[in-house]
Amino acid sequence: MTAVPDLMPSSTVWVGMHVYDNTSLGTKIYPADDRATVEATGSGGSVTLFLGRPEIARLRGVLEQAEHDLTEHQNAIGVRATSDPAA
Repeated sequence: MTAVPDLMPSSTVWVGMHVYDNTSLGTKIYPADDRATVEATGSGGSVTLFLGRPEIARLRGVLEQAEHDLTEHQNAIGVRATSDPAA
C-alpha cells in the first residue's frame, strides 16, 4: 500500500442529505474555541458540520444567496414558491 502524504487527508467522504420539515436541525456552541457545530438529523442518519466563526458567516452567506437565486429563477420562469421563505 502507498502511504498518504501528511498534507493529504487520510480519507475523503461525500455526503448528500435531503432536509425536510421533520429533519431536526440543531447547534452546539463552543465559545472558548470560537466555533460551533450544526447538526441535521433524520430517520436515515445525521450530518454534522464543524464550523469556526468565519465558516459560519460563509455558510450563512451561501444559504442567503441560494434563497435569493432560487426566488430569482422562479420569478424568471413564472413559478411561485411552494414554501414560505421566512419559514
